[in-house]
Amino acid sequence: MMDEFKSVKNVIGKMSFIYADAVSHRIVDVVADRKLKSLKDHFYRYSLKLRQKVKTVTIDMYEPYMSLIKQLFPNAKIIIDRFHIVQSLNRALNMSRVHVMNCYRTSNRPLYNKYKSYWKLFLKPFETLEAFNYHKVHLFKEWKTEKGIINYLLGVELFNTYHYVHELRRLLKENQIEKFNHKLFSIHLSDVCPKLRPVIRTLRRLAAFIENTMTYSNLTNGPLEGINNKIKLIKRVSFGYRNYDNLRNRIIITSRLFASTTKKEIKQPKVA
Repeated sequence: MMDEFKSVKNVIGKMSFIYADAVSHRIVDVVADRKLKSLKDHFYRYSLKLRQKVKTVTIDMYEPYMSLIKQLFPNAKIIIDRFHIVQSLNRALNMSRVHVMNCYRTSNRPLYNKYKSYWKLFLKPFETLEAFNYHKVHLFKEWKTEKGIINYLLGVELFNTYHYVHELRRLLKENQIEKFNHKLFSIHLSDVCPKLRPVIRTLRRLAAFIENTMTYSNLTNGPLEGINNKIKLIKRVSFGYRNYDNLRNRIIITSRLFASTTKKEIKQPKVA
């Protein structure tokens, strides 16, 4: 697992690099900055024989890491963290909703308020929306279900964007590789909102890595995100750090003191 976190001010780019074991979730090491040269210098300290043993590397959608991983770990499969895939789709859908909403800011204030008030329903999984339980809802005169509210607000502008985003999210969640790729590459960019188009292009470019995401569905960057939250807590209770070495030592020591002793078994995909 690889990620970065906000470091001290005197670090280049103010971001430090951290990586951990995907199975034990133990921090391996922390690098002062995330520049590719610094990362190469750090990982080249390990022998090629050792680096060839790395089977998978889980990262976010930061593309410079991908070319670096291919150089450093020739046998490793790159896994895109599924949270960041869903996050990019949700962000594009939400920005599209805001764009449509702002078109009605002055011309149709009641409709503008509806788009603004029910933003959470747009992000809620479509299959979990209530379809039969009618009740009185805010800003509507008639009784509505959750699906009724969404169908009312989608209109022509958001219909395709909404359904494509939720279909991709569902297929990703169910780890249906072939159906996900078919849906991803069958989308006509002219049919969706402009905010979603660059996301679709990016996902198409990273399709091979997203296949690994669904193949190794139990490997994510979630534990490392939790570690990053602990680092924020360390900085807060210490009233901040000025020296990078002191912060790094505190992170390493804390991770060793409170490391879990239970071993987690990772089920590997079956090979035909």
